[in-house]
Amino acid sequence: MLKDNFSQILDNLSFLAYQTILRGRGHYNRVKQTPIRVTVTGTRGKSTVVRWLNEILVNRGHETYAKVTGNYPISYHNLNSAPISRDGVTRLYENAVEFAEYHPVDAAIIENQGIHEYTTRIANEYFCPQVIILVNIRRDHLSTLGEDLGEIARVFTRVMPEDATIVSGDRNEAINAYLRREFLKTGHKFRVARPEGKMRQFNDVFGAESALVVNEALRELGVDPLEPDQVQKYIDSLHDDWGWQHLNCGELVANGAMMNDIESTELLRQFLIGRIDKKKITPLIYTRRDRAGRTASFIKYLNWLQMNSLISRIHAAGTQDGLLKRRVDAPVVQYGSNANAEVVLDSALSEGSPIYLMGNTVADFMRELTNEIDSRTVE
Repeated sequence: MLKDNFSQILDNLSFLAYQTILRGRGHYNRVKQTPIRVTVTGTRGKSTVVRWLNEILVNRGHETYAKVTGNYPISYHNLNSAPISRDGVTRLYENAVEFAEYHPVDAAIIENQGIHEYTTRIANEYFCPQVIILVNIRRDHLSTLGEDLGEIARVFTRVMPEDATIVSGDRNEAINAYLRREFLKTGHKFRVARPEGKMRQFNDVFGAESALVVNEALRELGVDPLEPDQVQKYIDSLHDDWGWQHLNCGELVANGAMMNDIESTELLRQFLIGRIDKKKITPLIYTRRDRAGRTASFIKYLNWLQMNSLISRIHAAGTQDGLLKRRVDAPVVQYGSNANAEVVLDSALSEGSPIYLMGNTVADFMRELTNEIDSRTVE
């Protein structure tokens, strides 16, 4: 009986291996038949760049498949979206399954879903891209990609497939100089999306780098780039999405949690504060034990905000809110991992300062919280 069971297990494993090989072979055949292939990687803003590039290519007459993997994973066929069902675990082979459903197409634009060096490399290679958009490099996924910007940048130089052109949207000149040196060694073509000519008007505009990196990718693909008025349209749409929400109680709330890393969170805070006459915010942060590196970076960020008198009491929920409370030099209202979104929002509103969500966004609590905020929004 034991021998029979063992033989059955071996047969099953052989069948799974055979199916995996067939699936992989079929996937790469479909990929090679697709004329335009782009992977979007980096730390922040990948989903936005995928959606914009997909929309532009559709408007230029291409039939497209695009995939975003953020809070709500979605496949796009042209401009039609379809949610991707998951069992709670993100697997790389879902890319092959999804792509097979929509193939053949003229273009594939895929968000890289990897958070480790290995998975980031595999995800970059999965569609044999001619262009890889490196949106930016920020201090996020510190436990898997590196402890600082330099280490994270080094990881990104090691995960690019051969023959791909890398287009950087990062504004950090030191980071781009490092990337250029490293890609020169590997033989990769490397371009930085800088605002030049008519685009110089967007040089210091918050969020413009996302539109500029799309424009540079279009040039590399041999597609006509956007005109300044089209770039302005995309920037305006970002500013609307990132703006303050006015609640029926008269208070303001903004969702900085979609940023995840502290550099982007701070840039958005500066942008938002510049639009109102108040300088202090109420941080409402959601923590996750599986994002311990992110918690550590936000502890440093919150201490900096407190030291500069830029925040009221901190409101914290999630599985690491106790650790955060012990490590920050500011008063913390702690809610735990089973917090009620309505109760937390009411408590944070009682501070009287605009609420700024930060930390993590992919969690049931954060979905419930944003739904509660939306239900109270008057404009």
